[in-house]
Amino acid sequence: MKIYNLKDKEYFQVKIVKATKDQIPLKKNGWEFNWKLALKKGQVYLLKTKFDSLVQGAIQIIVDDGMLTMEIIELAPWNIGSKKKYDFVAGILIAFCCKEAFKLKSRYTGFLTFTSKTSLVEHYKLKFGAIQTIGQRMYIDPEQGRRLMKKYLK
Repeated sequence: MKIYNLKDKEYFQVKIVKATKDQIPLKKNGWEFNWKLALKKGQVYLLKTKFDSLVQGAIQIIVDDGMLTMEIIELAPWNIGSKKKYDFVAGILIAFCCKEAFKLKSRYTGFLTFTSKTSLVEHYKLKFGAIQTIGQRMYIDPEQGRRLMKKYLK
């Protein structure tokens, strides 16, 4: 898996690791979510660059009634907006969630659900092929999940 440095036009290897208490991003470092609390409520995974182990993004996932839900996704402060440093961070994290959804043994195998911020609904539809259901609730079906895994997890 690789993220793309937009300034240097280079790719960098990344890894996804299960978070521990001493690794999680902190609000005092510019992160929006309370990842300590998220770690208590579900599984948290971190996307880190291999060369320096710096956290580039984080997700929290839970399994509820046989369905995988991406509760939180957050990119590092330097990976947001028009001046972001790295591209493909969100794609890798979402594709990873899709991969985890295929591990479920339920009628929802391969489905990823999440609630989007209102301002990002169209972004999730266009960039990741997510389908909007009610309000801000969205999902990625197994077929689209496979496409995302093929694109981002190589």
